[in-house]
Amino acid sequence: MGNDCMPRDTEAPLPNSLADEAAYWVSADFDGELPAKKRAERDAWLARDPEHARAYARMQDLWMQMGAVPETPALRASLPQEPVRKTRRLARPGARVRRRWAISAIAASLIFALVWSAQGWMTMLQADAMTGTGERRTMRLADGSTMQLGTHSAVAFEFAGNRRVVRLLTGEAAFTVAPDPSRPFRVQAGAGSTTALGTRFLVRRDGAETRVTVTEHKVRIRYPAEDGTSAVLPEGKSLSYGPAAGIGPAFTVNPDDAMAWTEGALVFKDAPLSEVVAEIGRYHRGYLGVVGAARDLRVSGVFHIDDPVAAIARLRSSLGLRSAQLTDRMILIFS
Repeated sequence: MGNDCMPRDTEAPLPNSLADEAAYWVSADFDGELPAKKRAERDAWLARDPEHARAYARMQDLWMQMGAVPETPALRASLPQEPVRKTRRLARPGARVRRRWAISAIAASLIFALVWSAQGWMTMLQADAMTGTGERRTMRLADGSTMQLGTHSAVAFEFAGNRRVVRLLTGEAAFTVAPDPSRPFRVQAGAGSTTALGTRFLVRRDGAETRVTVTEHKVRIRYPAEDGTSAVLPEGKSLSYGPAAGIGPAFTVNPDDAMAWTEGALVFKDAPLSEVVAEIGRYHRGYLGVVGAARDLRVSGVFHIDDPVAAIARLRSSLGLRSAQLTDRMILIFS
């Protein structure tokens, strides 16, 4: 395949939730007929955060490069039909518009997922160990430490002399560190580093941002890794670092909830549906998304990640939502 089908920029992939929002707004106006009220909502969303405008521009670029996906019979048939009514009534003015953007949102999201999946090949060339989508892998490292790799994750090792360094290339990992005062155990992710001062912690890399969570003892975080500021993060706390705000503030977490993915579960407490679906989607070989007002619904519960399609079906049913589905590989939820 030639390079014409690949994106022209080399920026890090957008977070799933931001990609969903950008796909929605680009596809909603794909024919230039976005109603004035919706156009105002889109403009407000763009103005809210520079990252929104960046995501919107990148999604537009992908859409133009790949070409609009036609409304095929299979795609059209996947959308829920209006129920047959015994009495005749006029169709709601917005019904056709909602149907149209649902179709194009699915197409835009699929294009995005397919294009950026090619970046996995670049990661594979650098990695010493990696996992596929939905896979979890436990490894005993050369120094006796244990590492659990999460879904779609990759690491590279630098264990030589007095160095114990794991580079998290993408995804997340949980570490149980074997003590060795003469050789600090360090995890590098993005431009920052996390040095173990105890036993167990998790590191997750999402684009340019990295989140560190401590489940036993404490760690020292430095950003940038070589000569930046540092912070000690104690047990039961989490923080994020990255170019947007450097080292962010620490917040309290439940260690058992944070470690739940290592046992095959995800725990949510009063989280927006968009966040829940995006997280479940990390374990799905395909695309899961939610658009419109349904994104802001609040969700609490425990979901098994070994069957993300069943988890999404449970969510949709319990919240009384609808879905557009092309086999189990692509599911879009909306109200």
